[in-house]
Amino acid sequence: MTRQTVLPFKLKRTEERLTARSGLALYAEFIQAMRVESLIDRHFPRPGSGRGFPASTYVLPLTLTQYGGGDAIDDVRELRDDQTLREAIGLRMIPTSAAIGDWLKRMGERDGIAALEQVNDELMRTVLKKDIRSGYTLIIDPTIIESAKRDAHMTYLGFKGYRPVIATLKETGLAISYEFKEGNDNSGKLATVKKAFSKLPAGKKVEETLLDSEYYEADVIGYVDANCGRWAIGADKDKAVMSLIEALPESSWRPYKTRKGDATDREIAEVLHTMQQGKVVFRLIVLRWRERQGDLFTNTWCYHAIAAGMTDERTAESVVWSYNDRAHVENHIKELKGGFGMEQMPSGDFGANAVYFGIGVMTYNLFLAQKLLTMPEAWQTKTIKSIRWMLVEVAGKLVRGSRRIVLQIAAGLEKYNAYCEIRRRTHELCGT
Repeated sequence: MTRQTVLPFKLKRTEERLTARSGLALYAEFIQAMRVESLIDRHFPRPGSGRGFPASTYVLPLTLTQYGGGDAIDDVRELRDDQTLREAIGLRMIPTSAAIGDWLKRMGERDGIAALEQVNDELMRTVLKKDIRSGYTLIIDPTIIESAKRDAHMTYLGFKGYRPVIATLKETGLAISYEFKEGNDNSGKLATVKKAFSKLPAGKKVEETLLDSEYYEADVIGYVDANCGRWAIGADKDKAVMSLIEALPESSWRPYKTRKGDATDREIAEVLHTMQQGKVVFRLIVLRWRERQGDLFTNTWCYHAIAAGMTDERTAESVVWSYNDRAHVENHIKELKGGFGMEQMPSGDFGANAVYFGIGVMTYNLFLAQKLLTMPEAWQTKTIKSIRWMLVEVAGKLVRGSRRIVLQIAAGLEKYNAYCEIRRRTHELCGT
């Protein structure tokens, strides 16, 4: 008989109570330890009728799906079909994807956007209070989500989409605040900065602020200078700045080296500056380098300028090295968008997308909190992709006894011990 398969194995369907995502049970347990369900139901609007479901009925399946690797509302179906996992974590009710989409739209029209911000605020305060650090580096940056949805606006990149702004702490990666904006919305810089500063709990503070050049405004500079010991903001090369740069004598320039002491093709200098509509005098640190595409006769210089506080006693080089750490936020945003399905929005409605994005931020923050508070130290730098491969995508079998259920996982001793230790640390959170 001729074999009609590539590999010599047979495929059969089993009725055994199995799951391919045992690690999601650990995330569900962490959610319960952090009291996420009660937070959601307390801050979200109540159901409109006695037959309606509380907000957590919709949010919990979504956050579990995002954590597990789903990148669309329809992927909730995988969770609906995983009866073994649902029984293990006690998730009895999962709405259809259509019902979830309708709920997102309703919440976008009501107070769902503000409710999710409050949920995230409380979660971040809880996590930061448990963190041993007291000072943090604040980095704020926008990102673009391309969308062909009917209400999306044109972005500066020339395509339609949304432009959320995310404020993260470099040391933890936590998104302490966010704003979901239209693609053409570039307003509210000072309000965004103030909002981020206000999110830290008592006993915690922003020790350093790193901002892109779009925040190079007099009121923003005045605020961060008054509320933060060290700050660096990319400077616009406007007429006033260029006049200062061009007036610098050649003796002001010196070779610029990297943090490791390596030579570069750049030179560095600094001068004091104040904006015409501002009251703060600040350092203007400038890098220059020869334009590589210039011809033999022009010999043109290229410049990059950074504004920094006068109380910052670091060398100009140290300020540049620190400012370059803004690249950390790009990694955080990449993890949020690519790791948790925020690269695309599910709806043609702005409000629904804003609520969905807020749930994505919550899932991202809960993942980071779970790593920080329960996972081995060696796992702290791992991405959600790695954690899914190591921890989530583990086969499990549900065995019911007379008084309890047992989730048997197909794992080696090391991984089994890691599961047990994560569960132990998660249980300790319940008493704090």
